[in-house]
Amino acid sequence: MPSERAVWIALFALCVGSRLASTIFYIEDPDSLRFALSMVDYDVARLNPHFPAYPVFCFVAKGIYLILGSYAVAFSLVGGLSTFLLTYSALSYARLSVKSPEGAATTFLLLLNPLMWLMANRYMPDLMGVACVVAVYALTAASDHRKAALGFMLAGLLCGVRLSYAPIVLPPLLFRMTAAGSRYQLALAGTVGLAAWLLPLIAITGWGELIAAAQIQSTGHFGDFGGTIATEPDIAERLVRLAESIWADGFGLYWWERHPVTAVPVLALLVLVATGCRSLSRATLADLWLVPVLGCLLYLVWVFVFQNVIHKSRHILPLLPFLSLALGLAAGALRRRCRPLLRLGLTLCAVTYGYVTLHLIVQHAYPSAIAQVFDHLKSREQDNLHVVATPLIEYYLSARGLQATYAPVETPADLEAVSRIDMPGRLVSVGSRLGDRATVRTFAFYHNPYVNRMWSELVLYEY
Repeated sequence: MPSERAVWIALFALCVGSRLASTIFYIEDPDSLRFALSMVDYDVARLNPHFPAYPVFCFVAKGIYLILGSYAVAFSLVGGLSTFLLTYSALSYARLSVKSPEGAATTFLLLLNPLMWLMANRYMPDLMGVACVVAVYALTAASDHRKAALGFMLAGLLCGVRLSYAPIVLPPLLFRMTAAGSRYQLALAGTVGLAAWLLPLIAITGWGELIAAAQIQSTGHFGDFGGTIATEPDIAERLVRLAESIWADGFGLYWWERHPVTAVPVLALLVLVATGCRSLSRATLADLWLVPVLGCLLYLVWVFVFQNVIHKSRHILPLLPFLSLALGLAAGALRRRCRPLLRLGLTLCAVTYGYVTLHLIVQHAYPSAIAQVFDHLKSREQDNLHVVATPLIEYYLSARGLQATYAPVETPADLEAVSRIDMPGRLVSVGSRLGDRATVRTFAFYHNPYVNRMWSELVLYEY
């Protein structure tokens, strides 16, 4: 029987090795492009990356990139380390042994979670932010005051990794402040965490340019392109998309038009909810679940109102470790007392859960629809190429080096106006037809929307 330490070492190797093995070597969307560019030229004023600049994540990723010489591998390595940290922190928070049935079930759910694995390979800071969130919960719940101070410092650093995750860590910080005797030390630790990245960022960017970038991004995010409730006010659609993000994207479960195999793990979930609630209720709920429930509810309100839940499922990432922990506790308790036939059923559901995740990871290795569009146009690049596209698609294509004359369109009126302009040379339109203009050829590019919701289908019209 391997020791606890040996199991953790093996799990560390598995987290890092699996994520490195699934590294993607293409830029799948504009958000990923900004972080890839930041590895070469970190410049907040030029939106490499956009505000709030993510300096802690970029510092770590760029340090690895400079050593290894590959930003794709650097992002995956950060993702693998983050996967291990969030798993270790989740079990530490619940005081579970990794060898226990509950610990093993939670580890399995976290390691094979489809969205967290996909995000481990994305060129983005989200999974590192989630790891920091769970670590803050584990550290602030510890009786050791030094660990609690470290948790406050990590909360300050979290704002330099993923600022939008700050609401979910407010409850553990506030609860610890009310229970602790040395509040000033905790506040000082949090201030040190903030200053560790904010002061260098100001020195690198300049106070004036940083404020200007913050104003531009904040105005755009909350009032223009951010997908908040101000720009996407359909409450019903936001609720449905939020549920889909957690259920289908977050855990790979069945949704309309998905493969029937994704319905098999749903059966296990129903069994866990139906039979595992009693075992969870016997736990010290106030001790284990009160703070995470408050944090998750606060974060749910935040993302529902102020984040793009319609088009980007990754905003629900911080909820997944806590949901996985609850399911892991229920599964472990059920496994201790259930009949062999039910155990076999749970094993079958676990196998299908892993299959769905691995299937998505394999699909992730192939270029996204917009990456395919770029490869297609780049392979046939020529003089007098004119590209009609939305500003975001234009940014993706031009920033990656496609030489063309771009005609950005945002509204049907823009599209109609462009369609009447005579453009010499080769003319292509990405995503929209140019009125009644006769097409020479059309090309359709696809990727699985549960790998990445953004632009999962793009049609290229050639005139």
